[in-house]
Amino acid sequence: MITQPIQMFENLTSETTPAGRNDIAKVGFSLGDRQMIELRARYARAELMANALGDTLLWLGRCYDRLVAAIKADFKLRAAEAQLLRMTDRELADLGLARGDIQYAVREAAEGVAPAFDTVTGGLAAANQNLHRAA
Repeated sequence: MITQPIQMFENLTSETTPAGRNDIAKVGFSLGDRQMIELRARYARAELMANALGDTLLWLGRCYDRLVAAIKADFKLRAAEAQLLRMTDRELADLGLARGDIQYAVREAAEGVAPAFDTVTGGLAAANQNLHRAA
């Protein structure tokens, strides 16, 4: 086992200087000045890490809130679809819907996005053609 002599604090490298170099001592700073610089560097590093941790927690909180809101909205849409699916064909016809149109109608009402059938067929016709009976 190799033993090394005990070194004094002035000879050791610090966190503010690269390993093996002690340029800060050559400038003429005293031991107290070097300790103050190291202390300020530690405080700056701690502040940076605390700010990063706080920002990360806020970001995670916003992600969680968006996830919960999306799940609640999906549950509401599914409940609306289930309510319409429980109706009879006659009740759906009174609303101007067919059973196949329920998902599109609910999503359109919730999101404001209509299916792009108009550009393909030139017009959107109701799937239930029993609306206009012959008199």
